[in-house]
Amino acid sequence: MADGADLVEGLRLGKVGVWRWKIDTNLLSWTANLEEIHALAAGSFDGTLASFQNDLHPEDAAGVWQQIIACIDQGAPYRTVYRTIPRPGLPDLWIEAAGGVSVAPDGTAYLTGVCTDVTARVETEQRLARRQAQQSAVAAFGSFALAEPEFQKIMDRAVHIAADVLQVPLTKILQFADSADHLVLVSGLGWQEGLVGSGKVGIERESQAGFTLLAQAPVIVADLLSETRFDGPQLLHDHGVRSGISVIIPGSGFRPFGVFGIHSRDVRRFEAADAEFLLSLANIVAAAARQVEAARQQALLVREMAHRAGNMLQLVNSIAGQTFSAASDPKLARNSFSARLSALARSNYIVSRSGWGATRFAEVVTETLKPFGERITATGRDILLHPDLCFDMGLVLHELASNSLKFGALGRTLGSVNIHWTYRVEADGARIFSFEWSDPESTAAPDASATGFGSKLVRALIEQKWHGTITKETQTGFRLRFDIPYPERG
Repeated sequence: MADGADLVEGLRLGKVGVWRWKIDTNLLSWTANLEEIHALAAGSFDGTLASFQNDLHPEDAAGVWQQIIACIDQGAPYRTVYRTIPRPGLPDLWIEAAGGVSVAPDGTAYLTGVCTDVTARVETEQRLARRQAQQSAVAAFGSFALAEPEFQKIMDRAVHIAADVLQVPLTKILQFADSADHLVLVSGLGWQEGLVGSGKVGIERESQAGFTLLAQAPVIVADLLSETRFDGPQLLHDHGVRSGISVIIPGSGFRPFGVFGIHSRDVRRFEAADAEFLLSLANIVAAAARQVEAARQQALLVREMAHRAGNMLQLVNSIAGQTFSAASDPKLARNSFSARLSALARSNYIVSRSGWGATRFAEVVTETLKPFGERITATGRDILLHPDLCFDMGLVLHELASNSLKFGALGRTLGSVNIHWTYRVEADGARIFSFEWSDPESTAAPDASATGFGSKLVRALIEQKWHGTITKETQTGFRLRFDIPYPERG
């Protein structure tokens, strides 16, 4: 038969501690391993009931004591699960205690029982409950988004669900601005008055949103104060953010819609499954955005087709008249007209695909200059432009490429051209779309002094229609720059 030392060793190995409280006194005794189970320093337990009470989590202490009193009054055994006192920087420690009243031969009443660490079990149960809540929330949100025609309400519901399920005070949806140089806070909870709808966040790597866009994967922040991957925007620091998650909201093409973020002012241990839940909400928002955009584009396209059909025929007629009247060689004129008509068709295809709404300028560049392949290097932000400007820039790009083919680098076997575009805000607040064509080997190209149809077309579109300026440099090759007031979204 095992002696007392063997039993104590068995309790230690099983991580079970035994305690006994002399009822109505401050005397409490327990096995030495209970200090380890409660994560207390060795020798810190002083043999008093107060020592045990001081180790209870403030939010759980009253409930534990109620069960103890009920056990004493009713004589029935009790079982309870509680947290120990919070430990800075460490997760909660969960203890399960079970016991009952026993009476010694001398009539002294004791409350006797055992304690064991059940943190792993509680965390598993909590994790399972969170996953079930998250799945239910995603299903309900998906049904809501399918039936709700107002996209703003869909975004607002998304940030509320994220706040409720993940129990965070700050949530946000950031949408890419057309100029692609920042994100706009279009929906959110917990932010200072007036920020939703107007707040801006940069897309640089230093910001959490910018880092998320570059990483192209969910980003979990354990503690913003010790984060080394990025600094975090001032918006987060102003609101005391410590932990959070951000995910990309996909767009309808290569360009994302924006970023979905949740934030806590306390240090929180978010898990990959929490990020997957947020990503599920983001994907539903993305699907709703595509549905709304598709409906808008369809309505706009139907309206625009009737309006633009006559204008398109007039433009074709003008191009034909100018091309054939200015050319002495009928064959060259036919080829030139055919090339311009093809450029017209490609430009029309791009903007029609976007429903004559705001159009990705990068797509216009790619489609218009496709025949030249890698011989043209194009760089610039993935900005959205007014469809009319994109359409006109398609024609301008064709004229620039045609001139380079005749007089510049594209007419040489290994020649290449660089193009670059930017968006900037001037000191007076004016927004400018700037485009630059750089041909290191050109000897002639459309400019303000040229009299050919291509030059007239470029000047008419850039200067007269869009009130832009044309700057020419010829010191080394040929460089042409257009600065155009950034038009409002189409």
